[in-house]
Amino acid sequence: MDDYHVRIYGVNIEEETLLWLKSRIEKVLNVIITINTKDVTPGFVLKFLDEERDQIDAELLIQALMEKIGVAPTQRVLVIIAADGYVEGLNFVFGVAKNEWGGIVFTERLNPAFYGEAYSEELYRVRILKEVLHELGHSLGLEHCRENCVMRFSNSVYDVDAKPTFFCKKCLAKLNFSHPGIIRAIQS
Repeated sequence: MDDYHVRIYGVNIEEETLLWLKSRIEKVLNVIITINTKDVTPGFVLKFLDEERDQIDAELLIQALMEKIGVAPTQRVLVIIAADGYVEGLNFVFGVAKNEWGGIVFTERLNPAFYGEAYSEELYRVRILKEVLHELGHSLGLEHCRENCVMRFSNSVYDVDAKPTFFCKKCLAKLNFSHPGIIRAIQS
């Protein structure tokens, strides 16, 4: 197996959270992760702000990021942004992804404080982890899953909370088939 590389770009995300995510992703996927907090700036992201909605246009942003950040076949990009995002036809999205490139995760609606709840760093990080694994799964060719799986579609934060932080056996088999050796260990 060629080594898989995941480049994580954080935008207004605490480095401790990025390091925590790195350690959790490495427990699930056999990948080499690098963290970058400088090359994708808040100013770059704000170019895609829809001021009427006060949200980032996720489709326009991911297209611009794909042009800005190239990848090799065994690389993926993950951009984690402390903002709210949307795609046309939906009120919001937790993230978006492009197969064979990577994805974006928007964290604003993953924060308990967004819903008027007390801030919980643990809950916030676990929610981000679920969406990070979900978008990485899409970038590796997985589709939404109906099983008890991190690839289940999340229409609300309650859906995020209800899904696990692991891939189901069916999705694991698909990943092992299409990317042999990328799964570090059987999780479920």
